[in-house]
Amino acid sequence: MVALGERVVDDASKDEPTIYFGVEAEYMVIYELVADVSDEALHAFSNLNAVHNVWPFWRQHVFDLIGKARLPPLQIPLFSGGADD
Repeated sequence: MVALGERVVDDASKDEPTIYFGVEAEYMVIYELVADVSDEALHAFSNLNAVHNVWPFWRQHVFDLIGKARLPPLQIPLFSGGADD
């Protein structure tokens, strides 16, 4: 399961930030294995590839939803696959 989200907040307030709107989605990613793979290799593969595989669908979902709601556009970057993603 890959859970992604984006929100627009006003964090200038000193107490709790004001959340103007947010978009969240969960994607179920299923891979079919044709050979035995160690748990360590499977974990390493899924940590990068699951997010990498759903990222284009996530970006499109955000762009479509924000456009239909006539909200200000959000900048969702391309997935770089770096350690910080």
